[in-house]
Amino acid sequence: MENFKDIEPTDLCPPHIQEELVSEIDSIRNSLQIAELYIGDFLSVISSLFASPVNPPTDHE
Repeated sequence: MENFKDIEPTDLCPPHIQEELVSEIDSIRNSLQIAELYIGDFLSVISSLFASPVNPPTDHE
């Protein structure tokens, strides 16, 4: 797999712009990983609430 830092050759893209793009991509990736972590936990809690049926207590009078 090709590294995203090597996608744009340096002769077509100035080095300072390439560094800014790489930094922005890293920030987006890190933000998405954090969001995925919290959304994944939230969805697992929601799915566990719906997956386990709640049986009402039975009266034995």
